[in-house]
Amino acid sequence: MKSKLSKIGELTIPIILCLALIFTALLSITSIDNLQGNARVINYIGIVRGATQRLIKKELNHEPDDALIERLDNILYGLANGSDEFDLIKLEDQTFQAQLTEMESSWSIIKDEIYKVRTGSSNEALYAISEDYFVLADNTVRSAEEYTEQSVQIARNHLIILNTVFIILAGGCTVFTYYQEKRREMLIRIENENKRKSEQLTRQQRELLAPMNEISELMYVSDIDTYDLLFVNDAGKRIFNIGDDLSNLKCYKVIQGFDSPCEFCTNSRLKTDETYSWEYTNPLLQKHYLLKDRLIEWEGKTARMEIAFDITATNNEKNELKQRLERDNVLVDCIRELYHNHEITDALTTVLAHIGQLFSAERAYIFIFHDPYFSNIAEWCNTGIEPQIEHLQNVVMDDYRPWLELLEKDKNIIYDDIEILKDEMPAGYELLSQQDIKNIVWVPLEKDNGLSGCIGLDNLAYGMSDIVIPFLQTIQYFITLAMERNENEKTLYEMSYLDELTTFYNRNRYIQNITELEDLQGSVGVVYLDMNGLKGINDSLGHAAGDLALKACAEIIKNSSDSEKLYRIGGDEFVIIYTETNEEAFYDNVERLKNNFKQSAYQIAIGYKWEAECSNIQNVIKEADELMYADKMRFYQKHQTRRYRHEETVE
Repeated sequence: MKSKLSKIGELTIPIILCLALIFTALLSITSIDNLQGNARVINYIGIVRGATQRLIKKELNHEPDDALIERLDNILYGLANGSDEFDLIKLEDQTFQAQLTEMESSWSIIKDEIYKVRTGSSNEALYAISEDYFVLADNTVRSAEEYTEQSVQIARNHLIILNTVFIILAGGCTVFTYYQEKRREMLIRIENENKRKSEQLTRQQRELLAPMNEISELMYVSDIDTYDLLFVNDAGKRIFNIGDDLSNLKCYKVIQGFDSPCEFCTNSRLKTDETYSWEYTNPLLQKHYLLKDRLIEWEGKTARMEIAFDITATNNEKNELKQRLERDNVLVDCIRELYHNHEITDALTTVLAHIGQLFSAERAYIFIFHDPYFSNIAEWCNTGIEPQIEHLQNVVMDDYRPWLELLEKDKNIIYDDIEILKDEMPAGYELLSQQDIKNIVWVPLEKDNGLSGCIGLDNLAYGMSDIVIPFLQTIQYFITLAMERNENEKTLYEMSYLDELTTFYNRNRYIQNITELEDLQGSVGVVYLDMNGLKGINDSLGHAAGDLALKACAEIIKNSSDSEKLYRIGGDEFVIIYTETNEEAFYDNVERLKNNFKQSAYQIAIGYKWEAECSNIQNVIKEADELMYADKMRFYQKHQTRRYRHEETVE
């Protein structure tokens, strides 16, 4: 391009000079032609004047010359309109044309006078008119000469202007060429400097690419607008199996395997002179990377450079530590729940929920073995999973003895795919497949150095078995402790608050409940009963018979009462307390109780009292007790015995 400009600059001045010469020559030729034409016009006007003068003389001497008249007509016509015959041009001057028109009019008059003279008229008029005509011809010649001089002056001025313009153009071109040459020299120097810098940059780029290719980390450079790969180091080419030709390769396709730009692309977050760090698991390589992104200048345009550090091992360790911490926290939560929640079923369900959610299982449950059966005592199900606890009660063990034998040997049961049971253990396969189970993990529960049950998970996340087993082995110990504590508390409760013979609440629970009901606001009903004739049964038939009689009376009371507040507060004394019961329902219970005892082999003394608004339950109990005592007195008076119950008051 620069060479072409230089050549154009060198040719400009000669071209301008040539054009100047051509235009000057053309203008000169045109001017000469115009001058020649003007000269012929002037010459022919002179000829007209002379010929007319000769014609007048001939006519005055009676020598007619019609040929000369015709010639003069033709010349005047040619002067007015131009003539090829006489090589005349039409002189475009208004003054000349006006005078020429006047000459033609005078010539017409002269011709008329000539014809008159030929017929014998006087020649004086012809002579006078001819003199005026000659003066007019002289004026016409003068006008043509003046017009010619003006034309010459105009042509001269045009030549001067034309030459001046071309001289200016030539000078301008000379100056332009001079500066262009200077600029060309400067551009050559800049080009040489840029070439030197380019070679230096190329050398530096090669020197830069060398360590980039030597590093073991993946590195690439991509266009931030088109996503075209501009550079991939050797490690990246090896990892992604690409060659040296990066034409038409997009970073999102090669690096991530996507068909369109990544939704998480960091291009919009990058800033000049800043490095953007982030982490990502590559879907193609299934490895976790620490990524360093930065904007750089690459071959004259802004590009994105990314270096990927493989931190998969470190990330796995971090995730393992995080998961271990999460498991430890869940374990602590489970232990806390088992310790604080004395409702064992609720506690176990909560613990199973923690475990199932931790390991992404569909179900978590606990089986208790009670030979020859096993039963599901607690269960948690994930969202959308149908509970199975109702279908897994008192299941006969015989068909599943192989599982029981494994658990008894303190071995865990792990099936990553229950399909292997289809031939090995059809009964087990049918049991599990009916529940839509794909995989299971069971860990034995131990009690007193023996097998008591197992804790299990169904359809847990793939690859979790190795992690689940240690966790379940740990938590099963605390589950066993909680279950033992629950049994101990249940035994202690029964010993503290239940009458062993009748399973009614005992006097301790009675005193506790009365204390709790002291502030009762509302209706209350109390039934006081005493079994008549118990001493006689004990004396005559023995205490075992007396115990059977008490159990029979307790059964009648239980079947006759709608209340759960049933107490045996002494050897043969029972109390029933009704709360939040209307009067009609209370007395229906009393009547049913009386009728049932009448139909039995046992007799009782009974007293009862109902109040709509209880202000002091002790008073209600006392009134019922007194009524029962009165009823007992009537019984013994009727049967002529002196045995009376010692009066007792509940404080």
